Amino acid sequence: MKKSIHFSLIIVLLAALVLTACDSQLAPSQPISHATEEQEAVTNDFTLVKACIGMQGDDSNSLLRQQGFSEEETKMYYRKYNKTENGITKEVHISAPTYAAMMVKNDDFTVLKSVFNQWIQDMRHSTTYSHLVRASYSLGVGWGKGKLTFNTPEELLAALDTVTPIDDYVEASFYGNDCYANKYELVLALYMKGVFMDINNLRAGQPSDDFTESDLKESDLKKDILISKVDYFTFQYKGFYALNVSGKTNDGELIPIISEYKAPCDFGFIKLYYSNTGNLLVDGTIVWNGCGQLAFPEPFRAGLPVKEAIPFPGTEHFARLGEDGQYAETVNEREMKHIWQSVSYQKEFQHYFGNSTKKAAVYLYAPSVGLFDPYEAYYLVFVEQ
Repeated sequence: MKKSIHFSLIIVLLAALVLTACDSQLAPSQPISHATEEQEAVTNDFTLVKACIGMQGDDSNSLLRQQGFSEEETKMYYRKYNKTENGITKEVHISAPTYAAMMVKNDDFTVLKSVFNQWIQDMRHSTTYSHLVRASYSLGVGWGKGKLTFNTPEELLAALDTVTPIDDYVEASFYGNDCYANKYELVLALYMKGVFMDINNLRAGQPSDDFTESDLKESDLKKDILISKVDYFTFQYKGFYALNVSGKTNDGELIPIISEYKAPCDFGFIKLYYSNTGNLLVDGTIVWNGCGQLAFPEPFRAGLPVKEAIPFPGTEHFARLGEDGQYAETVNEREMKHIWQSVSYQKEFQHYFGNSTKKAAVYLYAPSVGLFDPYEAYYLVFVEQ
């Protein structure tokens, strides 16, 4: 009789373990697909320089020769090419696979303006333009007179077309980056008598850190705090971390975050807590002209991407957090919408935000300051349910 009871208990315990295991998995692990950048056909100067990013030296060398460029010089860190057509000499510098640049030097402002106009138009009509996540356009005329900023390349070119330089200072520029971590600079600088196109991607040729499979479990949705990670440069989702806190309070409209911050001269740190220093949320070092690292939380997990996002609730419900741990006024709503676009396609974020009565908090962790490194920074998004 005792053996029978003992055996029955074992059966019950095994059944409970099986049920628990089934309940812990929200959905079967499934592959995560990421849009990859497709190589655009080389039809102009912009697409030629862009095509060299990610190429090894021999491949970019072959491409440039096909386009009529001659190799002029090989240095330790780059190769130099040139080509003259219609009286204009174009010089290309390649440092494979991360950097490619083209420049035109000329004393004639009309020629420089024409080249800059063409390069901006080439960029505007390439696939790059639809993938930009940051873009700024500016024009300065006259030393010390400041710069005008514009919202579109068309506005910048229209303003530049009216410029007749009365001194040596004219600078027209476009700076931006896309969701694939390509960084773009197009600059007309009259004081340097040149037009310059720089494209670089420090992640080109490096192994991807993207997740390949979803891993969200039911137990992940039952914690107190969700921390989502979003890449600063590309706004790509980089995972989640969920944890419980002690002394959780449902009072108020703000997550009770407190901060311990030391400015980096030369080494500093940021620590964020929930309500008291016994509830650590973030612990990361910050280095001046170097690079710190996040000690907690680590590691982040993939979560579960879904096909439909939830609408942006406005910055009254999704706001920036300063180093002092206080909610700050949002000055760049477009940036916040990009972050939202990333997290709101995740099942875990939708669940926590949908069950929250408090404003979500977005903190920009920049482990490298002084010479700010956009490739190392990322946003941490906090939601309390």
